[in-house]
Amino acid sequence: MTDFETRPCGSCGALIVWASTAHDKAMPVDAEPNPAGNVLLHARPGRGPLAEVVPPGQLLMGGGQLRTSHFATCPHADQHRRPR
Repeated sequence: MTDFETRPCGSCGALIVWASTAHDKAMPVDAEPNPAGNVLLHARPGRGPLAEVVPPGQLLMGGGQLRTSHFATCPHADQHRRPR
């Protein structure tokens, strides 16, 4: 499972981790690791995890587990997207 605090998605009920991007934007991430994912979560004591998007083919040092952005897997993601 996960070492991060999880909550159910308000739309589909799947367990997610709320993380922050490098630009302090909230990002929902699937709680379960996925070897096909591209998001690495970094623990930050006293704060929520930091989400790092890992480019394809980049070698992970330190044995981190990749996860997937919940926007890519939630069947209701379009309801939560903001227009650009």
